[in-house]
Amino acid sequence: MGRKKTRHNLRFWPVLLLFAGVGWGLTGCIENDIPYEIVPGNITAMEIRGAEELTLDNTARTISLTLSDTVDLRRVFLRDFHITPEARMVDNVTGQEMDTLDSYYLDLTQGGKQYEIPTDKVYGFTVVTYQDYVWTLQARQNIARSFVLGGGVQIGEPKFSAVDYSVTAYVPESVSLSDIEVEELRLGPSTSTLAWVAPDGTERIVGKEVELNSIRDWNLPQHFIVRFFDIEQRWTVTVEQSSQYITEMSVNPWAKFADFSAQGLTSAGECGFQIRQAGAGEDAWRKVEGVEVNGGTFSAVAKGLVPETAYEVRGVVGDNYGDPVAFTTEGMPKVPNLGFESGYTKNTGSGLGAATEVWTVNIPGEAEFWGTGNAGTKNKNALNVNVTTQENAVVVSGNALKLESRVGATLIGDVFAAGNLFSGYFQELNGMPSTDHETQKGYVHFGQPYTGRPLALRGWYRYTSTPIDDKTKGVTIPSDLQGQPDQCQIYISLENWGSSATRPLGYKNPSFEDASVVGFGEMHSEGAVAMSSYERFEIPIRYKEGAAKPTHIVIVATSSRWGADFFGGAGSTLYIDEFELVWDPDELAGKK
Repeated sequence: MGRKKTRHNLRFWPVLLLFAGVGWGLTGCIENDIPYEIVPGNITAMEIRGAEELTLDNTARTISLTLSDTVDLRRVFLRDFHITPEARMVDNVTGQEMDTLDSYYLDLTQGGKQYEIPTDKVYGFTVVTYQDYVWTLQARQNIARSFVLGGGVQIGEPKFSAVDYSVTAYVPESVSLSDIEVEELRLGPSTSTLAWVAPDGTERIVGKEVELNSIRDWNLPQHFIVRFFDIEQRWTVTVEQSSQYITEMSVNPWAKFADFSAQGLTSAGECGFQIRQAGAGEDAWRKVEGVEVNGGTFSAVAKGLVPETAYEVRGVVGDNYGDPVAFTTEGMPKVPNLGFESGYTKNTGSGLGAATEVWTVNIPGEAEFWGTGNAGTKNKNALNVNVTTQENAVVVSGNALKLESRVGATLIGDVFAAGNLFSGYFQELNGMPSTDHETQKGYVHFGQPYTGRPLALRGWYRYTSTPIDDKTKGVTIPSDLQGQPDQCQIYISLENWGSSATRPLGYKNPSFEDASVVGFGEMHSEGAVAMSSYERFEIPIRYKEGAAKPTHIVIVATSSRWGADFFGGAGSTLYIDEFELVWDPDELAGKK
């Protein structure tokens, strides 16, 4: 696992103001006084023994790791890794420099007394180039614990605590604790052994010296010993009586529907839910259709609800009713000018202090929601604006937008810029722009405040691609993309920024795995495209289960998918029209 240590040659980028190809061409020479090159410290590959899933995110600098339950958390073997050439990597927990070692083990318990990944301590690494780049390891190990009673007497799912090693299952008050059948009990990893502590204090190996279903008396808690590796855990296993046939009711309200889930004695009769508007009488309860039962859990989706309306729901098992749970459906906040019917010309700083007239995709007199790179590309010697409105031609209805990738000649060489539209704003510059490549990208600010959770983004598009070519000075195109057809891209990202007004991802393109992303969906073209007419698209939005509600929305459309990396196909042209958000699950494609 040794790493060759050589330094990067210093290299300075020409002054290009680009995002997704947003370009700035200067007509004069600029002196560069940056002392060091910005070399991001990336982890490009990692191999860990026993990893069921391993994902690297060089944007958020996170490593998402899911380990098999056969892996000892105290000795996780890091088989190999690859980082930015000429960089070093340090284990932030031990302080050990790792890139020269032949083998390396991670103690994910960080020396803790409990065999677990601590939630109050961060495990991470630092990749060192000219700067320090801190990475966070987000690790988990799934142990499939279970406690299943026979005879259909179990109410809901058992409650496990891996902290104090206890589990409790529930039965109705009418069930005697003196004769309980246990069908399944699993408390440790798949390689562990399970021993029952008999009343006389002796241990008996379950499955060899004693059968699980022979342990029938649960008036008092039973004790079991779980052994794996060199670890021994003493578990307390309890069965309790309960007067409640319906427990653990949960509600996830959307704008026009709501997800319901409950646990209960599913063997006691038909399981379901009833719903009514808040304040209505007993005769207002109506049945929710389409209930699914899975073990001790049942769930359903209530459709046809009214946005921003108060409701009540209760679970039902046979003739037993749970306590009503109140909830309010979400709203359907609008995205202004989503059909692209409005727009106007405004004066903006050109980057050198001169006023420049550019066209903007916003409604006159209202707060600006949409941004483009027009302010950066408006230059008579280079690109001119590359996002324009279309009237009475090449439209679906009313007005549409034309996004065109262009190349302009400047004194520093050719400059590539993709046509792009995004929710956010392009930073107006009234002084000399930075010559740093990453800072140039930072002139684009993604996101606008938004709290809704739509199910999809759909609309109309028409695209013509051209081959990707090396047009921008100082930019190297990956060999597998050189000469290939350009691709258009449209995506929507619902994000939670917490209390911050600054986007956690900055100018970076989002992915579903990013911590701040609540929901995400995207589409892009494939191969050579020459569409003669508009086609309808629908982008489903995938949401994270249990995630916080969004605080901001990012919608992006671009004529060159890799424009953010300063390359694409000159002449690639994307027309977009009549975007809309979908809120009703029955209105999704294929659901009608």
